[in-house]
Amino acid sequence: MASTAPYRNAPAAAGFTLIEMVAALAILLFGVLSVIGAMTTSIGQRRTADARHELCGLCEEAVHRVVHEAIRAKGPDPSPLDLEFTPLVDQETPGFPGMRWSASVTTDEACPELWLLKVDVRWLDAGEEVSTEFLRVLPRQLPLRERVQGFRGEAAEPEKR
Repeated sequence: MASTAPYRNAPAAAGFTLIEMVAALAILLFGVLSVIGAMTTSIGQRRTADARHELCGLCEEAVHRVVHEAIRAKGPDPSPLDLEFTPLVDQETPGFPGMRWSASVTTDEACPELWLLKVDVRWLDAGEEVSTEFLRVLPRQLPLRERVQGFRGEAAEPEKR
Protein backbone atom coordinates (compact mmCIF):
# COMPACT_ATOMS: atom_id res chain seq x y z
CA MET A 1 0.00 0.00 0.00
CA ALA A 2 1.23 3.44 -0.86
CA SER A 3 2.02 5.91 1.80
CA THR A 4 0.17 9.27 1.92
CA ALA A 5 2.83 10.91 4.02
CA PRO A 6 4.06 13.41 1.36
CA TYR A 7 0.57 14.99 1.15
CA ARG A 8 0.29 15.67 4.85
CA ASN A 9 2.88 18.44 4.71
CA ALA A 10 1.15 20.28 1.81
CA PRO A 11 -0.46 23.68 2.57
CA ALA A 12 -4.15 23.41 3.49
CA ALA A 13 -5.36 26.52 1.54
CA ALA A 14 -4.41 25.57 -2.01
CA GLY A 15 -7.68 26.75 -3.79
CA PHE A 16 -11.04 28.49 -3.45
CA THR A 17 -13.68 27.17 -1.09
CA LEU A 18 -17.26 26.57 -2.18
CA ILE A 19 -18.47 29.59 -0.19
CA GLU A 20 -15.97 31.88 -1.94
CA MET A 21 -17.11 30.63 -5.38
CA VAL A 22 -20.81 31.15 -4.53
CA ALA A 23 -20.07 34.69 -3.26
CA ALA A 24 -18.14 35.54 -6.45
CA LEU A 25 -20.95 34.19 -8.64
CA ALA A 26 -23.53 36.18 -6.65
CA ILE A 27 -21.54 39.40 -7.17
CA LEU A 28 -21.19 38.66 -10.89
CA LEU A 29 -24.90 37.88 -11.19
CA PHE A 30 -25.82 41.13 -9.44
CA GLY A 31 -23.61 43.11 -11.85
CA VAL A 32 -25.00 41.41 -14.97
CA LEU A 33 -28.62 41.92 -13.84
CA SER A 34 -27.90 45.59 -13.10
CA VAL A 35 -26.52 46.09 -16.61
CA ILE A 36 -29.52 44.32 -18.19
CA GLY A 37 -31.93 46.43 -16.12
CA ALA A 38 -30.17 49.63 -17.16
CA MET A 39 -30.32 48.58 -20.83
CA THR A 40 -34.05 47.85 -20.58
CA THR A 41 -34.71 51.28 -19.07
CA SER A 42 -32.51 52.89 -21.72
CA ILE A 43 -34.40 51.18 -24.54
CA GLY A 44 -37.73 52.40 -23.13
CA GLN A 45 -36.44 55.95 -22.81
CA ARG A 46 -35.06 55.82 -26.36
CA ARG A 47 -38.45 54.77 -27.72
CA THR A 48 -40.16 57.61 -25.82
CA ALA A 49 -37.58 60.10 -27.12
CA ASP A 50 -38.09 58.82 -30.68
CA ALA A 51 -41.86 59.22 -30.33
CA ARG A 52 -41.53 62.77 -29.01
CA HIS A 53 -39.08 63.65 -31.80
CA GLU A 54 -41.56 62.26 -34.32
CA LEU A 55 -44.24 64.47 -32.76
CA CYS A 56 -42.38 67.64 -33.71
CA GLY A 57 -42.39 66.76 -37.40
CA LEU A 58 -45.88 65.29 -37.18
CA CYS A 59 -47.36 68.52 -35.87
CA GLU A 60 -46.04 70.47 -38.88
CA GLU A 61 -47.26 67.77 -41.26
CA ALA A 62 -50.69 67.76 -39.62
CA VAL A 63 -51.01 71.55 -39.96
CA HIS A 64 -50.01 71.29 -43.63
CA ARG A 65 -52.55 68.54 -44.28
CA VAL A 66 -55.28 70.45 -42.43
CA VAL A 67 -54.67 73.59 -44.48
CA HIS A 68 -54.62 71.72 -47.80
CA GLU A 69 -57.16 68.95 -47.20
CA ALA A 70 -59.60 69.90 -44.46
CA ILE A 71 -60.53 73.52 -45.25
CA ARG A 72 -63.12 73.88 -48.00
CA ALA A 73 -65.33 76.65 -49.34
CA LYS A 74 -69.02 76.18 -48.51
CA GLY A 75 -70.29 77.45 -51.84
CA PRO A 76 -69.01 78.10 -55.36
CA ASP A 77 -68.29 81.79 -54.68
CA PRO A 78 -67.86 82.09 -50.90
CA SER A 79 -66.90 85.06 -48.80
CA PRO A 80 -63.45 84.78 -47.16
CA LEU A 81 -65.01 83.60 -43.88
CA ASP A 82 -67.59 81.28 -45.47
CA LEU A 83 -65.46 78.16 -45.04
CA GLU A 84 -66.00 74.78 -43.47
CA PHE A 85 -63.60 72.46 -41.74
CA THR A 86 -63.70 68.72 -42.22
CA PRO A 87 -62.17 67.00 -39.17
CA LEU A 88 -59.33 64.58 -39.84
CA VAL A 89 -59.77 61.56 -37.57
CA ASP A 90 -57.34 58.70 -36.78
CA GLN A 91 -54.77 59.55 -39.42
CA GLU A 92 -51.78 57.20 -39.55
CA THR A 93 -48.23 58.47 -39.18
CA PRO A 94 -45.87 57.10 -41.82
CA GLY A 95 -42.62 55.82 -40.37
CA PHE A 96 -43.96 55.32 -36.85
CA PRO A 97 -46.37 52.39 -36.61
CA GLY A 98 -49.05 52.72 -34.00
CA MET A 99 -48.99 56.52 -33.87
CA ARG A 100 -52.30 58.11 -34.89
CA TRP A 101 -53.53 61.71 -34.88
CA SER A 102 -56.78 63.62 -35.19
CA ALA A 103 -57.39 67.30 -35.94
CA SER A 104 -60.34 69.55 -35.07
CA VAL A 105 -60.90 73.32 -34.93
CA THR A 106 -62.69 75.73 -32.63
CA THR A 107 -63.99 79.15 -33.67
CA ASP A 108 -64.06 82.08 -31.27
CA GLU A 109 -67.00 84.46 -31.75
CA ALA A 110 -64.82 87.43 -30.74
CA CYS A 111 -62.25 86.65 -33.46
CA PRO A 112 -64.02 84.90 -36.37
CA GLU A 113 -61.10 85.27 -38.79
CA LEU A 114 -59.05 82.74 -36.78
CA TRP A 115 -59.40 79.06 -35.97
CA LEU A 116 -57.85 77.25 -33.03
CA LEU A 117 -56.52 73.97 -34.41
CA LYS A 118 -56.23 71.08 -31.96
CA VAL A 119 -54.08 68.12 -33.02
CA ASP A 120 -54.44 65.11 -30.72
CA VAL A 121 -51.68 62.47 -31.10
CA ARG A 122 -51.84 58.98 -29.58
CA TRP A 123 -49.30 56.14 -29.51
CA LEU A 124 -48.38 53.12 -27.41
CA ASP A 125 -45.47 53.43 -24.99
CA ALA A 126 -44.56 50.36 -22.93
CA GLY A 127 -48.03 48.92 -23.58
CA GLU A 128 -49.88 52.03 -22.39
CA GLU A 129 -51.57 54.56 -24.65
CA VAL A 130 -49.99 58.01 -24.43
CA SER A 131 -51.74 61.11 -25.70
CA THR A 132 -50.39 64.58 -26.46
CA GLU A 133 -52.30 67.63 -27.63
CA PHE A 134 -50.96 70.46 -29.81
CA LEU A 135 -52.76 73.77 -30.27
CA ARG A 136 -52.12 76.08 -33.21
CA VAL A 137 -53.83 79.29 -34.36
CA LEU A 138 -54.68 79.27 -38.08
CA PRO A 139 -56.02 82.08 -40.23
CA ARG A 140 -59.50 81.28 -41.47
CA GLN A 141 -58.76 81.33 -45.18
CA LEU A 142 -58.35 79.03 -48.14
CA PRO A 143 -54.87 77.85 -49.08
CA LEU A 144 -52.87 80.37 -51.15
CA ARG A 145 -53.17 78.32 -54.35
CA GLU A 146 -56.96 78.30 -54.21
CA ARG A 147 -57.11 82.01 -53.35
CA VAL A 148 -54.89 82.91 -56.32
CA GLN A 149 -56.99 80.73 -58.62
CA GLY A 150 -60.09 82.50 -57.28
CA PHE A 151 -58.59 85.91 -58.12
CA ARG A 152 -57.72 84.69 -61.62
CA GLY A 153 -61.19 83.20 -62.07
CA GLU A 154 -59.81 79.68 -62.59
CA ALA A 155 -61.56 76.60 -61.29
CA ALA A 156 -59.74 74.93 -58.45
CA GLU A 157 -58.15 71.65 -59.51
CA PRO A 158 -57.69 68.85 -57.00
CA GLU A 159 -54.16 68.81 -55.66
CA LYS A 160 -52.10 65.88 -56.94
CA ARG A 161 -49.85 64.02 -54.51
